[in-house]
Amino acid sequence: MDSSPYSTTSEIFAVGGEDYLKEGHTPTTLPERQDEILKLRRSLKPAARGAGAENTFLSGKAGQGKTAAAKAELAELEAFADAQDLDLTTVFFSCEGISSSYTLACGLCEELGGENPNGHPMQKVLDHLWDAMNDIGGTIIIVLDEIDNLGTDDKILYSLPRARDKDYVNDDVYPSIIGISNDLQWRDNLDPAAKDSLYDDSIFFAPYDANELRDILSRRASKAFRNTSLVYETSEGEAFEINIDLDDDDGSLAKAFNEIDADRTDCTLLRINSGVLSDDVIPLCAAYAAQDKGSARQAIKYLRKAAAIAESEGDVRVEEEHVRTAQGEAERELIIEGMEQLTTQGHLALAAVTILELGGHSGIRTRDVYDVYTSLSDYIDADRLAQRRMRDHLIELDMLSIIRARKSASGSVGGEAYTFELRVEPSTAIEVLEAVSRFDSVDFDELVKNWLNEQQTLR
Repeated sequence: MDSSPYSTTSEIFAVGGEDYLKEGHTPTTLPERQDEILKLRRSLKPAARGAGAENTFLSGKAGQGKTAAAKAELAELEAFADAQDLDLTTVFFSCEGISSSYTLACGLCEELGGENPNGHPMQKVLDHLWDAMNDIGGTIIIVLDEIDNLGTDDKILYSLPRARDKDYVNDDVYPSIIGISNDLQWRDNLDPAAKDSLYDDSIFFAPYDANELRDILSRRASKAFRNTSLVYETSEGEAFEINIDLDDDDGSLAKAFNEIDADRTDCTLLRINSGVLSDDVIPLCAAYAAQDKGSARQAIKYLRKAAAIAESEGDVRVEEEHVRTAQGEAERELIIEGMEQLTTQGHLALAAVTILELGGHSGIRTRDVYDVYTSLSDYIDADRLAQRRMRDHLIELDMLSIIRARKSASGSVGGEAYTFELRVEPSTAIEVLEAVSRFDSVDFDELVKNWLNEQQTLR
């Protein structure tokens, strides 16, 4: 059975190790975010005294530890509240797929009271929410992850922080909100009244640099891979090695520091010792991610894919070339995801460039793209934009690394001239477009033939 390609034996991953490289894993400690965690702790501190926490906004790009920091600090607060017999309730609610205050209010009613009042008028729904909070009592902290999905529908974001002042809830109820967003400008677009009432504190999570990402990857790798350990140095210059107990994730690292009588905050991670990772693997994963988004999630993805590629090729050691292959695959996946999430107008612009390129066109001009774009728009019965607006979508595709836009030395009066070309394989673009329901009736092979015939006729 060991000869099976699905054998459970791995020369690279430790048993259960892959879990530490998956997006769902939440670390219990975040040394690189201690400043941000201390600020969040100040906001939560009133809750430790039986009052309401401050309303707080956590912002920063994806993969910067915002959600993990909120979960870790709330876990600390909950443990303290249990020990002190404080009346504390925390709710972690993802706003993914939530686009209105109404839907959010219904979801919170279900979380807090067990009943979803969907179908009732908004005011009735809010009354259900206040009743659920009154039944619970005490301090109630609601974490709204990806809060920017609400857009500018801020009714509930205005009402919740003012629930006590407006006597919507009883005097012994202290509701507060922690909002988490990847959109740095979202809060600025809120109604001023909602913005002022919603956030007492704002904490920005800056992108990780390469050194921080290296340390994050090293800690994950020490749990994920065989024969891998961490080497720390104390403030007195004493170096010591730590092997992580995979069966005791929640406390093994802290226990190791206690055993050598070292304060973790006074120690520096020197390096990682690994029998399965070459020395340049983690620095290269960290450098790739730091140059792009500074995202820990992205860096971890590179490391996980590199190890999986090495294993699939029968190698017992992850090398630099595996990381480079992983980075290329991850970038391709990201571009495909970007193509899939385009609007109809974005798909039309992409389809027009793709048809022209498949027809042998190079250095494609805006007006040529627009000619094909208008025909496609009519064919699928979509709104037709003016040429300048269609070109804006082409520029957006360039920003997403789907096409390449080159600005010419001169353009028409009042505008700039561009030429366009695909950055992805035409077959990849066609594969994505054919999966879009709006393009179900489109035969791209036929459209390319028609375009070629038209060009021959013009000649």
